[in-house]
Amino acid sequence: MTNLTEGSFEPTSIFVDRNNTVYVTDRLTSRVYAWHIGSTTMTTKIALDSFFYASLFVTIDGSIYVGSDEPAKVEKWTLNATKGIIVMNVNTYCFGLFVDIDNSIYCSLVEEHRVVKQSFDGDVNKFGTVAGNGSTEFDSDTLYSPLGIFVDINFDLYVADYGNNRVQLFKLGHTNGITLAGNGAPFTIELNFPRAVFLDADRYLFIVDQWNQRIIGSKSNGFYCVVGCSDDLDVTYNQLSPYISAAFDNYGNIFVADRDNRRIQKFNLMVNVSSK
Repeated sequence: MTNLTEGSFEPTSIFVDRNNTVYVTDRLTSRVYAWHIGSTTMTTKIALDSFFYASLFVTIDGSIYVGSDEPAKVEKWTLNATKGIIVMNVNTYCFGLFVDIDNSIYCSLVEEHRVVKQSFDGDVNKFGTVAGNGSTEFDSDTLYSPLGIFVDINFDLYVADYGNNRVQLFKLGHTNGITLAGNGAPFTIELNFPRAVFLDADRYLFIVDQWNQRIIGSKSNGFYCVVGCSDDLDVTYNQLSPYISAAFDNYGNIFVADRDNRRIQKFNLMVNVSSK
């Protein structure tokens, strides 16, 4: 584990691009910061309008997408730009933000209990629902306050279904989800409000389990605890606050934005891990 930085900021979202540059949103300064590979010095990439929370995604060409809640919108920032371009106007906060390999934009709308998608170069006010129907019932086609999302190269959508304590997989073109972890999944683990979900290069599933204050990973024979595996809640380097965001670099290391502990950490890849 490496502590990249610690201090007077509150990181809300984190993203690592293919060059292993780390991007972080800070809700105290309304800025996006970046750390280049091998450096512990952060630089300002974007100074945003006022926001409280912000979601973040960086595409292969270096475009930075930021979703804010005040106002509820998604902006695209390009290299050397001094102002972002609004690419989505949403009614509620876009907590989870993802841009797929076709440059379509996905947002999880927490208060509307659904995930929406806007096609490349679409109307900023028009987008379609790809998961959830607005109901909070515990059904295969519903979501309850969806948070983090991930879209793989097959355009399959993974959703951290926060209020239902489960992770759902929506295959391309399907409105009924498959429960992969948590409530309703066979031979799985108990989740306590999953906050984020992402895949590694080998397509193994990883989950930010908010109120268990840990990161869970999958492997061929089940799930195991990766970070935050002790019951001791003291603020040590291997303990997490409930409000974190996480991402992989190209080497399989995990970077964590730990909001309430006001720090960015890097957890180095370990070949052998033990189950919890």
